[in-house]
Amino acid sequence: MIERAASIGRRALSRTVLPLLALAFVAGQSPSWAQQENLAPRPHGQHTSNEPLGAYLAGIFAQQERDYDNAADLMARALAADPDNHELIATTMVLMAMEGRFERAVELAERIEPTQQGTAVATLLLAGEAMRDGKYAETIAFLDKLPKGEIVGIMAPLQRAWVRFAMDDLEGALEELDSLASAPGPAQLADFHRALIYDVAGLPEEAQAAFDRAIERQDRNSARLALFAGNLRERQGDPDGARALYQDVLSGGLSNDVIEDALARLDATGAAEPLVTTPVEGFATALFDVASALPDRAQQLVLLYANVALALDADMEVAHILIGEVLERQERPRSAIGAYRAVPPNSPYAWTARLRIAEQLDDLERTDEAIGELRALAAERPERFEPWYRIGNLRRQQERFELAAEAYTEAITRAGPPQRFHWTLYYFRGIAHERVDEWPSAEADFLTALELEPDQPFVLNYLAYSWVEQKTNLEQAEEMLIKAVDRRPRDGYIVDSLGWVYYRLERFEEAVSYLERAIELRPQDPTINDHLGDAYWRVGRKREARIQWSRALSLDPDAEEIPKIERKLREGLPALGSEAKDSDRSEADAQ
Repeated sequence: MIERAASIGRRALSRTVLPLLALAFVAGQSPSWAQQENLAPRPHGQHTSNEPLGAYLAGIFAQQERDYDNAADLMARALAADPDNHELIATTMVLMAMEGRFERAVELAERIEPTQQGTAVATLLLAGEAMRDGKYAETIAFLDKLPKGEIVGIMAPLQRAWVRFAMDDLEGALEELDSLASAPGPAQLADFHRALIYDVAGLPEEAQAAFDRAIERQDRNSARLALFAGNLRERQGDPDGARALYQDVLSGGLSNDVIEDALARLDATGAAEPLVTTPVEGFATALFDVASALPDRAQQLVLLYANVALALDADMEVAHILIGEVLERQERPRSAIGAYRAVPPNSPYAWTARLRIAEQLDDLERTDEAIGELRALAAERPERFEPWYRIGNLRRQQERFELAAEAYTEAITRAGPPQRFHWTLYYFRGIAHERVDEWPSAEADFLTALELEPDQPFVLNYLAYSWVEQKTNLEQAEEMLIKAVDRRPRDGYIVDSLGWVYYRLERFEEAVSYLERAIELRPQDPTINDHLGDAYWRVGRKREARIQWSRALSLDPDAEEIPKIERKLREGLPALGSEAKDSDRSEADAQ
């Protein structure tokens, strides 16, 4: 049976890259040599090397392909041929900044004039360089130039606070943070950095009070906030308070390597070192915190902030993880692997980095290598289920379902007593069992997944649709699919499932209504088109039924479905009540 659930595998990769930072040239403002170059084809053997136009065009193509590292080199070559082109300077600068080439990006930023494209990016880069070099007055001047209505300007008080503190102006630093108190998200960040500034200033009681306010503002436990707040409590002789913060993060059952590392160190030695010790580190932390708070669509801006943070604090390992995550979403597996490999092996982030590396190796079609890495991780930490879970996902995507089921079983064994967040383990193992015709095991897994996560729409859909195909538990399937559609009304597969249960219940008008809606959501799916054809036939719309069946055939249906659809095109559907015999004949046709 075709998998009816919308995929929620390892992760969802977004193809959206918004032009928050100008990477495209303004129409009519291409480099001067691009306008002057003779574009007539040259005779064979007369091509010149290192042509700026070729580099420029290749750079644009590399950007479209998200090969930003290569695009930066190509645009730099083009810029060498037209060094005064403002738009080319801005584009090359942004590419360099996104790829972590801070020094080169700063050199280009110094050539950006106040009225030019890329001014905000250039200003942020120059502010970072000035802060790193201890030029605090210059840093403030640059930060003051950031556009007030854009995110770089709105969040600038976080950076300015650290500069004021570096200038021995604690009161001014706190006033900068007060300006962010109007919105919940920025206010929590302001409290967080107020605590860090108090801590570096040697005012632990004030720091703890600020951390407490930040914790009160959170709507869910933040591992990063707990890590910093717990670190202060440890250093102030309150290990029990620190332990409570750490354990609160883990109370939901989810693992967190950094928090678990802090707990292990606390139990072993009780010796904690401060996580931020200088204004420059604080400034870098502010940049990282802005980057991590930005929405997924602001990927270019996240890369900019995170890379500038690393330029100021090369030991900020978590920034490599954030950069790797963005590169994953940009579908740049080689670059993502490079970011994750920058995490030191002894880092508490190393385990996460290695899991991510394995996933990216699979994206590069190096699946055996990925599975080898995951097996090594599983051997190193036999108490962790994540490596086997990911092996199960890789095997499932390979459609090697027996091996997938075995891997999920090992993951479930390691996971221990089922907890709410384990529902995906049972759901995906259920899929693997169902695909190798082990329905009793599959059904048991789906039911367990629903016990752990009631009303989960993907599980409801898969189990209910399976029942519908088996023509059993139809009333219960209807109830389940109504819930699933209510939770995901724009999921064409789930809407189709509800339409199909109405077809099985012989409520054909209702079936048509939902199946037509499913077609609007998933017009290219052969199964949904086939289902709608059947429903049309039952309500007497026979011409439209044949149109839908023909369309289903044109959409590359599963091989075993082709003879069944062809027979319906020839003969239509049998009369109600004779479908069992018809099903037997269809199976014979397929053989």
